[in-house]
Amino acid sequence: MKRDETIKRDIAIFIVLLLLGAGTLIYPHIQQRLFDNRAQIIIAEFEQRMDAYKLTHQQRILSNGDNYGITPEEDPGFWLNTVKSFLSFMNHRLYVENQAHLVDPFRYNHPCFNIQPFGLDTDIVGILSIPAIDVNLPIYLGTSFQHLNSGVAHLTHSSFPVGGNNTNAVIAGHRNLQHGRVFRDIERLEIGDEITIANFINTMTYVVVETKIAGPHEIEALAIQSGRDLVTLVTTHTRRRGNRRYIIVAERVV
Repeated sequence: MKRDETIKRDIAIFIVLLLLGAGTLIYPHIQQRLFDNRAQIIIAEFEQRMDAYKLTHQQRILSNGDNYGITPEEDPGFWLNTVKSFLSFMNHRLYVENQAHLVDPFRYNHPCFNIQPFGLDTDIVGILSIPAIDVNLPIYLGTSFQHLNSGVAHLTHSSFPVGGNNTNAVIAGHRNLQHGRVFRDIERLEIGDEITIANFINTMTYVVVETKIAGPHEIEALAIQSGRDLVTLVTTHTRRRGNRRYIIVAERVV
């Protein structure tokens, strides 16, 4: 009788350990799925908001009888174009000032430019898509802990992702599994792979031209390069915390 109870107890312990082990294996994948789903919801909301802004502007033009056959993206009077023009001006100033305040992209407490006073009720500046590694994520302004846990983040004192000569928009992201795909598979990117950024006005296409590894203080790896329109992706070199940075440089083609 006592032996039967011992066997039952051992079986129960084995089942509990088995369930705990399975849970440990499955939990990160559940976290990843939840992260990915949440990111897609945020992207859909951002796209709907931008479409609504453009539709409202187009309806106002039509109601005023001012339809000249131009789209909101082409209309210099559209306030989103004004925001883009301001960000382009800020990019020019960064270039002229030689990015004097550029710091390590993983310095979470670094302040970020606030776009909300310009009429955008969001801290998302665009959407990053990398088909080769199945990435489609919102780009937040500023590399805060919250932003890096929700998508990818634009590095303050790098160029805003609106394109143009003498720009380099630096975008940082995590690699560990609990934050979804993000830059987990970034080492799979090859020269020629496409990266797109859709901001609130247009979609820009870049191709990978360089991959490299740098230390956290090698800021020149993230610097603007004269005459070029670049996007630089940066993450930790390994999937665990580390000082080295894995960097992907992409140049605009469209």
